[in-house]
Amino acid sequence: MLREKEYIFLSLMIPQEIADEVKQYSSNNMADAANALEHNLMEGFTANLPTPPKVINALPIGSYPQYYKKAFIKKSTFQLCGRSDHENIGFCNIKFIRNYFIERTVYRSLRKYCESKNGEVVLCIYSASAEFLSAAEKLKKKYPNVMVCDIIADLPGMTNLSSKKSALLQWFIDYKAKKSLKRLEAVDCFVLLTKQMADYLHISKPYCVVEGIASKSQPIERKGNSKKTILYTGTLHQKFGVMNLVNAFSQIESPDYRLMICGIGDSEKAIREAAEKDSRISFLGQLPRSEVLEWQKQTTVLVNPRQNNEEFTKYSFPSKTMEYLSSGIPVVAYKLDGIPDEYDAYIQYVEDDSIESLKKKLIEVCELSDEERQSLGSAGRAFVLTEKNSTIQVKKIVMLIKSIAQK
Repeated sequence: MLREKEYIFLSLMIPQEIADEVKQYSSNNMADAANALEHNLMEGFTANLPTPPKVINALPIGSYPQYYKKAFIKKSTFQLCGRSDHENIGFCNIKFIRNYFIERTVYRSLRKYCESKNGEVVLCIYSASAEFLSAAEKLKKKYPNVMVCDIIADLPGMTNLSSKKSALLQWFIDYKAKKSLKRLEAVDCFVLLTKQMADYLHISKPYCVVEGIASKSQPIERKGNSKKTILYTGTLHQKFGVMNLVNAFSQIESPDYRLMICGIGDSEKAIREAAEKDSRISFLGQLPRSEVLEWQKQTTVLVNPRQNNEEFTKYSFPSKTMEYLSSGIPVVAYKLDGIPDEYDAYIQYVEDDSIESLKKKLIEVCELSDEERQSLGSAGRAFVLTEKNSTIQVKKIVMLIKSIAQK
């Protein structure tokens, strides 16, 4: 019976107790959205299962020496959701050979834990990592009763959408994507962010859609501000429409408006240049979440300028959608194919892809009364915290796994 099986969560998270250390040794951006989702998944599993899953974790860090200052990562344990035996695997972090060591060490850790449970485990994998899937494939050969559930937040090959990738990097991304796709046969069921992912991956096995999880948070306590403040936080890649936002804002003539942009990406230079020309635009760079929340207290509207005109938008549910709605501040965005219809009542959609329509929608929401904006924001916050919290969203995953086990 499934209830006799224990869960393993194979993850790429940053445990809270070593977050400062990881940040100190990293020279590239930390994946805050993925980290938050994985912690929320663990919270949901803990709420839906008799005991929290055992976590076997590979730190999501760059390779030595270019992106991380340590060549060797030591094995360690950490505490999460009431368990203190979670494992950060140790591995050689040197460029070009690190993936081999990660795969080998992950398999050893999985095998050791499965041996102690006679192979009666459910393995939940976060991401379509080729190294994780290869380890799972080997594990199933040794322990056929292991059930594998793959939680795919980003499609293989679509994790880096920068327009400034080298040809060599693009080749490597494509190579790893093909390697991952070949190993999906070892998976018994899937958790996807959008239903369109199933078509892309040619999935014929059971799956459920969990587009994201709303984090528990206190409502934003608004600070008095005479300006109409528009805030964007996230990746600043050209494909994400951030320059369309800058151009739309530049067409707003009123001196009472200001645009705040936080993040990093290939449009940074253009944003800095725009900020130099227009004093109403402020580029804040990459900020820790605590500082972003402080800026939100002064915000009139949150915006996501990603348009529905790229192939990848069908396969993504922007994590900022959930974060924005949770804040209780009105949200302006485009209707992406990956956003379920149930969100339509809580997002202020831009009419079409034109710069003019984005400008009009921003003005429309900013010019509402304080009471009207508060009503919009409160409704969105109530929706995601009630219907998209960790307990409800992860229950879908647990029920999927149970339905397969009963067959």
